[in-house]
Amino acid sequence: MYFRLIVALLIALASLGASAAPLMLHDLAVLSDQTGALTIDAVAVTDPSQFKPLPEGGFAGGFTRSVHWFRFSVAQAGETWLDIQPPVLDDLRLFEADPQRAGAWIERRAGDTLPFAAREVPYRGFVFKLRHRDAKPQTYYLRLTTTSTVVLSPRLMAPDDFIATTTLESSLLMASVVLVLVVVLLNANAWFWLRDPLTPWFIANLLATVGHLLGSSGFLQQYFSPTLPVMSFYWVGVFSFALIGTGNGFYRRLFGIGPDRKYLYWLYEANCWLPLAALPLALMGWQTEVLPVFLNASILMTGVGFVMAFGLWRRGAVGSGAMLLANLISMVGILVFVLHALGVVAGGFFTWHSLQIASLGSVFALHLALGARSRSLSDDRVKAEHEAKHEHAERVRQSQFLAMLAHELRTSLTVLRMAVGNQPMSPKTVAKAERAMNSMVDVIDQSVQVERLADGKVTIELLPCDIVCLVEAAIADSRDPPRVDQKLAQKLSLNTDGRLLRIVVSNLIDNALKYGKVGERIDVELRAEGEHLRLIVANPIGTAGVPDPERVFEKYYRAPLAHEFSGSGLGLHISQALARLMGGELAYTQAQGSVIFELRL
Repeated sequence: MYFRLIVALLIALASLGASAAPLMLHDLAVLSDQTGALTIDAVAVTDPSQFKPLPEGGFAGGFTRSVHWFRFSVAQAGETWLDIQPPVLDDLRLFEADPQRAGAWIERRAGDTLPFAAREVPYRGFVFKLRHRDAKPQTYYLRLTTTSTVVLSPRLMAPDDFIATTTLESSLLMASVVLVLVVVLLNANAWFWLRDPLTPWFIANLLATVGHLLGSSGFLQQYFSPTLPVMSFYWVGVFSFALIGTGNGFYRRLFGIGPDRKYLYWLYEANCWLPLAALPLALMGWQTEVLPVFLNASILMTGVGFVMAFGLWRRGAVGSGAMLLANLISMVGILVFVLHALGVVAGGFFTWHSLQIASLGSVFALHLALGARSRSLSDDRVKAEHEAKHEHAERVRQSQFLAMLAHELRTSLTVLRMAVGNQPMSPKTVAKAERAMNSMVDVIDQSVQVERLADGKVTIELLPCDIVCLVEAAIADSRDPPRVDQKLAQKLSLNTDGRLLRIVVSNLIDNALKYGKVGERIDVELRAEGEHLRLIVANPIGTAGVPDPERVFEKYYRAPLAHEFSGSGLGLHISQALARLMGGELAYTQAQGSVIFELRL
């Protein structure tokens, strides 16, 4: 969408450049009146050599309270319209010789201090209609005084060409305002969801851009305050200060410059808050003296911003490419506009509006940068929520583990206490005491094993291993070897870690004997499948019931009816982790009233 909008603006700019060329203003020259005491009669008889020629067709005098007199001649028969830009000039007075009275002058006034209805043409700029009977050159004098920068861009056009050109210009400028407001709404919506502290500063800078554009383009007086010229008089100064202040405040936060970067931090802070604090000075009409200071500082700040953006781009920061582009566009636009406003270079429509044109480009680039930042923040928030859920689940598991550990140790200690109290101990009591101690050792060993797996401290040592002997040894060491029906391959060797595999096999066999139906046998089958092995351990479903297939390998999980049996809920979790560590997989199924675990290596 943004690409199509920008292309449309570029087409409009190209059309604007191809529109009808203005007619010639001859011998354009300027005379500076620092005291403001000269009258039209005095200026008309001034030696022409005192006037400074303006071969470029425009004038830029910077911020000054001096009065400037412009002299030019028109040699065009019929009606022509003289368009004076920019629309922020306070007082314009055009003098033409009175054909009815020799030596007398007709004065016509314009400027943004007059109501909009006083303009000869209802247009955002200032237009004087000139009518000549023939092409004989006729001399005019134009008196200019303003509290804003002294910039003059006169154009002489036929009425039809004027309407076509200015309609396109106004449409382009209004489209810029609308597009920036669209970006404001998009970022306001993003801020509503993400609450990024950077977004309010960006929105404030965008609104200052809109305000400055409305004032500097003349739309404010044309559409909002046609009968209140005093608003337009102060508007541009106020929003110039606001644009500079919010821009520096936004960029400091965008670049992440904090108090730890002392000099840069205070440089940005000064260029943020001093212009905002100077807003009352604009309302007092002192922008002529104050604004040039901040404009000169803006050149420095755009250079610093470009260096900062380039550094972020080199480091590959999120959205740094768009930030670098935005700063480059902004730097060029600000440089052209400031040099024009300070009276260094003259120009026309594009020069005066270079700041707005650059702002439009940088707004979209910054919007893309903030979009990337918002997506990053959204991803971080999702990640943080996931981590919080994970941390909560981990706390629940730890609580379950502590409850299990306390229960198992308490039960085992109770058995040991009873055994110690029954002296002399019978063989049955001794067997119970040994099982209690073994249970405590198993819980402790499994807890240690889980922590080692979580920390990545379990390593594999691959060596030739006789798998048949390993399984037979695990059966022999189990809690009830006679209950095991074994179906083992004749001979099966594999390069694996026998120590870890023994843990997995022993866990599976003991798990089947513990939770299988009391008195019934379990099945252990080992067979080769090519270069791989397959170990199947199955037991009839006992009183513990059937475990949840989704949670059977989860840490600390135990089936709802399994709590009457001693156990940590870690054996199957450890077995699956070790199987995967050895390059295999442990799976759980249920069939024909049996619980089946299958190990593939």
